Amino acid sequence: MEFASEKFQLETELRNAIERKEFRLYYQPKLDLITGKLKGVEALIRWEHPAKGLVSPADFIPLAEETGLIIPIGEWVLHTACLQNKVWQEAGLSPFMMSVNISARQLYQSNFVDCLRHILIETNLSPEYLELEITESVVLDTSYSLQIIRELKRMGVQITLDDFGTGYNSLHYLTEYPIDSIKIDRSFTFNCTMDSNDAMVVKMIISLAHKLQIEVIAEGIETKDQLIFLQQHFCHQGQGYLFSKPLPPEILIQQLAQIEQIFNREGIGTEVFKQGLIGEASETARQELAETVKQHHGIIFRFKEVNGKFIHTVCDGGLLYRMQITPEQVIGKELRGLFPNPIAEEKEKYYRKAWEGKENVMYEGEFNGINYLVSLRPIQKRGQVIGVVGSVFDITIQKQRQKKGD
Repeated sequence: MEFASEKFQLETELRNAIERKEFRLYYQPKLDLITGKLKGVEALIRWEHPAKGLVSPADFIPLAEETGLIIPIGEWVLHTACLQNKVWQEAGLSPFMMSVNISARQLYQSNFVDCLRHILIETNLSPEYLELEITESVVLDTSYSLQIIRELKRMGVQITLDDFGTGYNSLHYLTEYPIDSIKIDRSFTFNCTMDSNDAMVVKMIISLAHKLQIEVIAEGIETKDQLIFLQQHFCHQGQGYLFSKPLPPEILIQQLAQIEQIFNREGIGTEVFKQGLIGEASETARQELAETVKQHHGIIFRFKEVNGKFIHTVCDGGLLYRMQITPEQVIGKELRGLFPNPIAEEKEKYYRKAWEGKENVMYEGEFNGINYLVSLRPIQKRGQVIGVVGSVFDITIQKQRQKKGD
């Protein structure tokens, strides 16, 4: 009874906070881990409670989600963050990315895309400077969330998959969704210099991002050792208390030069990278990516068009060997070298669709007694498809169940 009363009181105070405009946005910088320059900021909400002082979002966001108050609060956050970024641009700062966390409740509201479009128009912020951070819980309803995210991408907004590595379907979302960047969960960053398993996870995530040509960001950087570890493995961006805690906008700008100096003092300098560290890290990344793909239960492959033919450039995974095929039989080959001509021609139609930019191309097949599902996703750079990534999943059991049902 007491808990219910406290919950009701907090909900009432939350409603009042919206009306009284008691919320504030703090901003945590993201730095380029090669140059040390500011790449963007993450907008983080705080509640300036008249009696309790500054309230952490962990203490009120869950209730806001439950009650639906996250909708007006989330809209305020988006509007305030976009406006602040435009203010900074007009003040003469070099344009950078503004990141905003989006919950499932927000994304699934019927007018979310229209609402965001209106905010961008109203604040006059170009969509290329807005990044929406989503977690796996946001995209559990694949059919609906995929449609929304594609609309956001068409607007020009960037999409980041947050807390990467903590869910069961992280790799699946990379092949299904048009993701621009992934964010390594802080739990892995925290232990990457102390725990060999977490170190391996971090290295594999970075390797995977490099191969898929998407940005990788590490959050929760708190020590010099963590920073150097991430630099040595060529993580693109980082944020954390080593550089700065979340700050009010005016203080962030005042301290920006100091924040970049912290990077220069604690991290590996740009000149060291020029002397060969990047090459060494890239080679390590390639080796570890190969091992990551090999351990994948399905198959991960990639192809590109060469002289009118689709040539496989990457292929590995546990399912490949169960099909009694080796990577050497696939890499460097086209479909006609793997399947009889009629089957190869049919599969090429799907390859062509993905190469022409169509998202979420899927088809089924059977090989050596294994039924499989293939999902294709084009990789684009500056609006041009430069490759296609495919994932293959074993659906033999599902097919057998369907036959029994028939």
